[in-house]
Amino acid sequence: MLILGVDCSSKQGSVAVVRDSKPLYQCVYDSNMTHSQNLLSLIENAVTICGINKKDIDLFAVTLGPGSFTGLRIGLALVKGMAIALNKPCVGVSSLAAMAETVDLDGVVIPCFDARRGQVYCRITDGDEVIADDDCIMAATLEDFVSSCKKDIYFVGDGKDVCYNKFKEYKNVKNHSALMPCIAYGACLMAENMPPQTHFELSPSYLRLSQAERELKEKNK
Repeated sequence: MLILGVDCSSKQGSVAVVRDSKPLYQCVYDSNMTHSQNLLSLIENAVTICGINKKDIDLFAVTLGPGSFTGLRIGLALVKGMAIALNKPCVGVSSLAAMAETVDLDGVVIPCFDARRGQVYCRITDGDEVIADDDCIMAATLEDFVSSCKKDIYFVGDGKDVCYNKFKEYKNVKNHSALMPCIAYGACLMAENMPPQTHFELSPSYLRLSQAERELKEKNK
């Protein structure tokens, strides 16, 4: 099975092509341009480098969130458009689960995105076990878990510094040099084992209200 994956959950986006669990192409980008300016050209580049045609793709994988509201909408719109145009199925996966899928660290892995104001989008995983599912919380809320965990803990993603700054004094919190993983690759690996969907079934998972919605809610109190 040939799968093309896309992730726009954070400032760093990624594109991947996987055939039968083997990566053919992985790219993680971070630039001053928006995902809408980068993504399409990177997909074209991936297809060219892999020597395939978009019509050869059996399945599209895309991250649904949590993460950047705008980024998620861009990724979803592009994947939906390709799926419609090529009459192909697609699969949507958790951005945090896809990140965890790409990480090979011996201990508890906490993939996280910086949600600003001291908050992070995160989940807690121990191998294939999900200890805590996707959530948007204050980073400090993790302290009870960190203090009681008997295993080494690794934070991964663009929110890792927020967490390391909070918990660096705990001996079980281990730093590492890994950069942002190719989340799109993790999305492809997850998609292989999931039932295919139509583009109608895909919708973003924000986990919290947008800033405009939060401000309106405060105004109406």
